[in-house]
Amino acid sequence: TTIRKNMQRKIILIFIMLQLTLSNGFSQNRKQLSKKGYVKQKEYFVEIPFNYVNKHIYIEVVISGKKYNFVFDTGYEVTTIDSNIAKEIQYKIIKEVSLSGSSFADQKVTLVELPNIAIANLDFEETYGLLQDLSFTKNPATQKIDGIIGNNLMRKSKWQIDYVQKVIRISNKIDQFKNLPTAKKIELNNKDWGLGYVAIELNNQKHQFLFDLGSNGEFTANHSFVKFLKEKDTLLQQEKQSFPVGKIKIGEIELNDKSITLEKRASSLLGNAFFENYLLTIDWDKNILYLNQNTN
Repeated sequence: TTIRKNMQRKIILIFIMLQLTLSNGFSQNRKQLSKKGYVKQKEYFVEIPFNYVNKHIYIEVVISGKKYNFVFDTGYEVTTIDSNIAKEIQYKIIKEVSLSGSSFADQKVTLVELPNIAIANLDFEETYGLLQDLSFTKNPATQKIDGIIGNNLMRKSKWQIDYVQKVIRISNKIDQFKNLPTAKKIELNNKDWGLGYVAIELNNQKHQFLFDLGSNGEFTANHSFVKFLKEKDTLLQQEKQSFPVGKIKIGEIELNDKSITLEKRASSLLGNAFFENYLLTIDWDKNILYLNQNTN
Protein backbone atom coordinates (compact mmCIF):
# COMPACT_ATOMS: atom_id res chain seq x y z
CA THR A 1 0.00 0.00 0.00
CA THR A 2 2.80 2.39 0.86
CA ILE A 3 4.43 1.84 -2.52
CA ARG A 4 1.11 2.33 -4.28
CA LYS A 5 0.45 5.63 -2.50
CA ASN A 6 3.93 6.88 -3.23
CA MET A 7 3.70 5.84 -6.88
CA GLN A 8 0.31 7.34 -7.62
CA ARG A 9 2.03 10.40 -8.98
CA LYS A 10 4.03 8.27 -11.40
CA ILE A 11 1.80 8.75 -14.43
CA ILE A 12 1.67 12.50 -13.95
CA LEU A 13 5.44 12.55 -13.71
CA ILE A 14 5.95 10.46 -16.83
CA PHE A 15 3.49 12.45 -18.90
CA ILE A 16 4.99 15.77 -17.83
CA MET A 17 8.45 14.47 -18.68
CA LEU A 18 7.39 13.40 -22.15
CA GLN A 19 5.55 16.63 -22.83
CA LEU A 20 8.61 18.63 -21.80
CA THR A 21 10.93 16.63 -24.01
CA LEU A 22 8.65 17.29 -26.96
CA SER A 23 8.28 21.00 -26.23
CA ASN A 24 12.04 21.33 -25.83
CA GLY A 25 12.60 20.13 -29.37
CA PHE A 26 13.32 16.45 -28.73
CA SER A 27 12.84 14.72 -32.07
CA GLN A 28 11.24 11.50 -30.82
CA ASN A 29 7.52 11.42 -30.18
CA ARG A 30 5.91 9.20 -27.54
CA LYS A 31 5.17 6.42 -29.99
CA GLN A 32 8.80 6.25 -30.99
CA LEU A 33 9.80 6.31 -27.32
CA SER A 34 7.64 3.27 -26.73
CA LYS A 35 8.68 1.33 -29.82
CA LYS A 36 12.44 1.84 -29.51
CA GLY A 37 14.37 -1.37 -28.87
CA TYR A 38 14.06 -5.08 -29.58
CA VAL A 39 14.65 -8.57 -28.16
CA LYS A 40 17.92 -10.06 -29.38
CA GLN A 41 16.60 -13.64 -29.44
CA LYS A 42 14.20 -14.39 -32.31
CA GLU A 43 12.50 -17.52 -30.97
CA TYR A 44 12.09 -17.93 -27.23
CA PHE A 45 9.96 -19.19 -24.37
CA VAL A 46 11.42 -18.55 -20.93
CA GLU A 47 10.24 -18.52 -17.34
CA ILE A 48 11.37 -16.38 -14.41
CA PRO A 49 10.22 -16.55 -10.77
CA PHE A 50 8.89 -13.45 -9.07
CA ASN A 51 8.42 -12.31 -5.51
CA TYR A 52 4.89 -11.25 -4.67
CA VAL A 53 5.05 -8.90 -1.70
CA ASN A 54 2.09 -6.78 -0.56
CA LYS A 55 0.50 -7.52 -3.95
CA HIS A 56 3.42 -6.09 -5.90
CA ILE A 57 5.45 -8.13 -8.42
CA TYR A 58 9.25 -8.03 -8.13
CA ILE A 59 11.59 -9.65 -10.65
CA GLU A 60 15.34 -9.91 -11.04
CA VAL A 61 16.96 -8.15 -13.98
CA VAL A 62 20.58 -7.96 -15.05
CA ILE A 63 22.10 -4.72 -16.33
CA SER A 64 25.79 -4.38 -17.13
CA GLY A 65 26.46 -7.75 -15.51
CA LYS A 66 24.82 -6.87 -12.16
CA LYS A 67 21.57 -8.16 -10.67
CA TYR A 68 18.87 -5.74 -9.60
CA ASN A 69 15.37 -5.88 -8.10
CA PHE A 70 12.70 -4.28 -10.31
CA VAL A 71 8.96 -3.79 -9.89
CA PHE A 72 6.87 -5.18 -12.77
CA ASP A 73 4.47 -2.37 -13.64
CA THR A 74 2.24 -2.17 -16.73
CA GLY A 75 1.06 1.25 -15.51
CA TYR A 76 4.49 2.85 -15.85
CA GLU A 77 4.90 4.07 -19.39
CA VAL A 78 8.70 4.01 -19.55
CA THR A 79 11.12 1.59 -17.87
CA THR A 80 12.82 3.49 -15.06
CA ILE A 81 16.10 3.01 -13.22
CA ASP A 82 16.93 4.45 -9.83
CA SER A 83 19.48 7.20 -10.35
CA ASN A 84 21.40 5.80 -7.37
CA ILE A 85 22.59 2.85 -9.48
CA ALA A 86 23.28 4.92 -12.61
CA LYS A 87 27.02 4.87 -11.97
CA GLU A 88 26.99 1.05 -12.03
CA ILE A 89 25.44 0.58 -15.47
CA GLN A 90 26.02 1.50 -19.10
CA TYR A 91 23.71 3.87 -20.95
CA LYS A 92 23.64 6.60 -23.57
CA ILE A 93 22.11 9.95 -22.57
CA ILE A 94 19.38 11.16 -24.90
CA LYS A 95 17.92 14.13 -23.02
CA GLU A 96 17.87 15.70 -19.57
CA VAL A 97 14.72 17.37 -18.28
CA SER A 98 13.95 19.35 -15.12
CA LEU A 99 10.58 18.49 -13.60
CA SER A 100 8.39 20.16 -11.04
CA GLY A 101 4.85 19.54 -9.89
CA SER A 102 2.40 19.94 -7.05
CA SER A 103 2.84 16.38 -5.80
CA PHE A 104 6.62 16.05 -6.01
CA ALA A 105 9.74 18.09 -5.46
CA ASP A 106 11.81 19.44 -8.34
CA GLN A 107 13.62 16.60 -10.04
CA LYS A 108 16.05 16.08 -12.86
CA VAL A 109 15.10 13.08 -15.01
CA THR A 110 17.34 11.73 -17.72
CA LEU A 111 16.05 9.91 -20.79
CA VAL A 112 18.62 7.28 -21.79
CA GLU A 113 19.15 4.44 -24.22
CA LEU A 114 20.00 1.19 -22.43
CA PRO A 115 22.27 -1.14 -24.41
CA ASN A 116 20.91 -4.22 -22.65
CA ILE A 117 18.45 -5.29 -19.95
CA ALA A 118 18.43 -9.05 -19.38
CA ILE A 119 15.36 -10.82 -17.96
CA ALA A 120 15.51 -14.63 -17.64
CA ASN A 121 18.41 -14.70 -20.12
CA LEU A 122 16.43 -12.68 -22.66
CA ASP A 123 18.23 -9.62 -23.96
CA PHE A 124 16.11 -6.48 -24.37
CA GLU A 125 18.40 -4.20 -26.35
CA GLU A 126 18.49 -0.48 -27.16
CA THR A 127 15.29 0.33 -25.26
CA TYR A 128 14.68 3.75 -23.79
CA GLY A 129 14.58 4.25 -20.04
CA LEU A 130 14.52 6.98 -17.45
CA LEU A 131 17.05 7.67 -14.75
CA GLN A 132 14.99 8.95 -11.84
CA ASP A 133 15.34 9.30 -8.10
CA LEU A 134 13.04 6.54 -6.83
CA SER A 135 13.54 7.27 -3.15
CA PHE A 136 9.83 8.16 -2.90
CA THR A 137 9.02 4.47 -3.47
CA LYS A 138 11.21 3.21 -0.64
CA ASN A 139 9.93 2.06 2.73
CA PRO A 140 11.77 0.05 5.40
CA ALA A 141 8.99 -2.55 5.38
CA THR A 142 9.21 -3.19 1.64
CA GLN A 143 11.80 -4.61 -0.71
CA LYS A 144 14.56 -2.45 -2.11
CA ILE A 145 13.55 -1.14 -5.52
CA ASP A 146 16.29 -0.58 -8.09
CA GLY A 147 13.93 0.19 -10.92
CA ILE A 148 10.62 -0.38 -12.69
CA ILE A 149 9.98 -2.58 -15.71
CA GLY A 150 7.65 -0.38 -17.71
CA ASN A 151 5.23 -0.67 -20.56
CA ASN A 152 7.68 0.23 -23.33
CA LEU A 153 9.88 -2.81 -22.61
CA MET A 154 6.98 -5.22 -22.06
CA ARG A 155 5.54 -4.52 -25.50
CA LYS A 156 8.54 -6.26 -27.10
CA SER A 157 7.18 -9.69 -26.03
CA LYS A 158 4.16 -11.71 -24.93
CA TRP A 159 3.86 -12.26 -21.16
CA GLN A 160 2.05 -14.66 -18.84
CA ILE A 161 1.77 -13.95 -15.11
CA ASP A 162 1.11 -17.07 -13.06
CA TYR A 163 0.19 -15.86 -9.56
CA VAL A 164 -0.20 -19.43 -8.25
CA GLN A 165 3.24 -20.69 -9.33
CA LYS A 166 4.71 -17.18 -8.89
CA VAL A 167 6.41 -17.23 -12.26
CA ILE A 168 6.35 -15.00 -15.33
CA ARG A 169 6.60 -16.64 -18.75
CA ILE A 170 7.85 -14.67 -21.74
CA SER A 171 7.58 -15.66 -25.39
CA ASN A 172 7.74 -14.25 -28.90
CA LYS A 173 4.55 -16.18 -29.80
CA ILE A 174 1.22 -16.02 -28.03
CA ASP A 175 0.32 -19.62 -28.91
CA GLN A 176 3.23 -20.87 -26.78
CA PHE A 177 1.06 -20.29 -23.70
CA LYS A 178 -1.37 -22.88 -22.41
CA ASN A 179 -5.08 -22.44 -21.63
CA LEU A 180 -5.78 -19.61 -24.09
CA PRO A 181 -8.71 -21.41 -25.84
CA THR A 182 -10.62 -21.53 -22.55
CA ALA A 183 -9.67 -18.05 -21.36
CA LYS A 184 -11.98 -15.08 -20.94
CA LYS A 185 -10.89 -12.12 -23.05
CA ILE A 186 -10.52 -8.47 -22.09
CA GLU A 187 -9.67 -5.90 -24.73
CA LEU A 188 -7.04 -3.28 -23.96
CA ASN A 189 -8.11 0.10 -25.24
CA ASN A 190 -5.80 2.78 -26.56
CA LYS A 191 -3.09 2.39 -29.13
CA ASP A 192 -0.45 -0.17 -30.07
CA TRP A 193 1.95 1.66 -27.75
CA GLY A 194 1.90 3.28 -24.35
CA LEU A 195 -0.49 2.55 -21.52
CA GLY A 196 -3.45 0.20 -21.86
CA TYR A 197 -6.95 0.80 -20.51
CA VAL A 198 -9.79 -1.59 -19.72
CA ALA A 199 -13.47 -0.73 -20.14
CA ILE A 200 -15.34 -1.54 -16.92
CA GLU A 201 -19.13 -1.51 -17.08
CA LEU A 202 -20.70 -0.36 -13.84
CA ASN A 203 -24.37 0.61 -13.37
CA ASN A 204 -24.82 0.44 -17.18
CA GLN A 205 -22.00 2.92 -17.77
CA LYS A 206 -18.54 2.16 -19.13
CA HIS A 207 -15.45 3.65 -17.50
CA GLN A 208 -11.81 3.42 -18.55
CA PHE A 209 -9.49 1.92 -15.91
CA LEU A 210 -5.74 1.71 -16.33
CA PHE A 211 -4.37 -1.83 -16.68
CA ASP A 212 -1.94 -1.46 -13.81
CA LEU A 213 0.07 -4.35 -12.41
CA GLY A 214 1.91 -1.77 -10.34
CA SER A 215 -1.25 -1.30 -8.25
CA ASN A 216 -1.88 -3.57 -5.30
CA GLY A 217 -5.59 -2.73 -5.32
CA GLU A 218 -8.52 -4.31 -7.13
CA PHE A 219 -10.81 -1.52 -8.38
CA THR A 220 -9.48 1.90 -7.40
CA ALA A 221 -10.73 5.34 -8.42
CA ASN A 222 -10.63 8.96 -7.39
CA HIS A 223 -13.10 10.45 -4.90
CA SER A 224 -14.82 12.16 -7.84
CA PHE A 225 -15.93 8.71 -9.05
CA VAL A 226 -18.59 8.70 -6.31
CA LYS A 227 -20.99 10.44 -8.69
CA PHE A 228 -21.22 7.21 -10.71
CA LEU A 229 -22.20 5.11 -7.69
CA LYS A 230 -25.62 4.57 -6.19
CA GLU A 231 -24.40 6.27 -3.03
CA LYS A 232 -24.39 9.64 -4.80
CA ASP A 233 -25.41 11.48 -1.67
CA THR A 234 -22.71 9.84 0.43
CA LEU A 235 -20.19 12.22 1.94
CA LEU A 236 -16.59 11.13 1.57
CA GLN A 237 -15.16 11.66 5.02
CA GLN A 238 -11.96 9.67 4.76
CA GLU A 239 -8.84 9.53 2.62
CA LYS A 240 -9.83 6.05 1.47
CA GLN A 241 -13.30 4.46 1.44
CA SER A 242 -14.77 1.32 -0.04
CA PHE A 243 -18.23 1.10 -1.62
CA PRO A 244 -20.21 -1.97 -2.79
CA VAL A 245 -21.05 -1.70 -6.48
CA GLY A 246 -22.92 -4.93 -7.22
CA LYS A 247 -22.40 -6.25 -10.74
CA ILE A 248 -19.32 -5.36 -12.77
CA LYS A 249 -18.66 -6.43 -16.35
CA ILE A 250 -15.14 -6.46 -17.80
CA GLY A 251 -14.94 -7.89 -21.31
CA GLU A 252 -16.23 -11.47 -21.11
CA ILE A 253 -16.07 -11.49 -17.30
CA GLU A 254 -19.05 -10.69 -15.08
CA LEU A 255 -18.60 -10.26 -11.34
CA ASN A 256 -21.10 -9.81 -8.53
CA ASP A 257 -20.88 -8.36 -5.03
CA LYS A 258 -17.74 -6.36 -5.71
CA SER A 259 -16.51 -3.15 -4.15
CA ILE A 260 -14.59 -0.18 -5.43
CA THR A 261 -12.08 1.80 -3.39
CA LEU A 262 -12.23 5.57 -3.70
CA GLU A 263 -9.07 7.35 -2.71
CA LYS A 264 -7.87 10.93 -2.82
CA ARG A 265 -5.42 11.67 -5.64
CA ALA A 266 -5.92 8.19 -7.12
CA SER A 267 -6.40 7.35 -10.77
CA SER A 268 -8.89 4.76 -12.05
CA LEU A 269 -6.84 1.57 -11.75
CA LEU A 270 -7.41 -2.16 -12.22
CA GLY A 271 -4.67 -3.85 -10.21
CA ASN A 272 -3.12 -7.03 -8.88
CA ALA A 273 -5.84 -7.73 -6.30
CA PHE A 274 -8.10 -8.40 -9.30
CA PHE A 275 -5.66 -10.17 -11.62
CA GLU A 276 -4.21 -12.47 -8.93
CA ASN A 277 -7.39 -14.53 -9.21
CA TYR A 278 -6.43 -15.51 -12.76
CA LEU A 279 -3.70 -16.90 -14.94
CA LEU A 280 -3.05 -13.70 -16.91
CA THR A 281 -1.67 -13.70 -20.44
CA ILE A 282 -0.90 -10.42 -22.22
CA ASP A 283 -0.86 -10.07 -26.00
CA TRP A 284 0.43 -6.55 -26.62
CA ASP A 285 0.25 -6.91 -30.41
CA LYS A 286 -3.50 -7.55 -30.44
CA ASN A 287 -4.14 -5.64 -27.19
CA ILE A 288 -5.91 -8.58 -25.56
CA LEU A 289 -5.74 -9.92 -22.01
CA TYR A 290 -6.53 -13.63 -21.57
CA LEU A 291 -7.76 -14.65 -18.11
CA ASN A 292 -8.15 -18.20 -16.83
CA GLN A 293 -9.65 -18.28 -13.36
CA ASN A 294 -7.48 -19.98 -10.76
CA THR A 295 -9.03 -23.10 -9.30
CA ASN A 296 -8.24 -21.99 -5.75
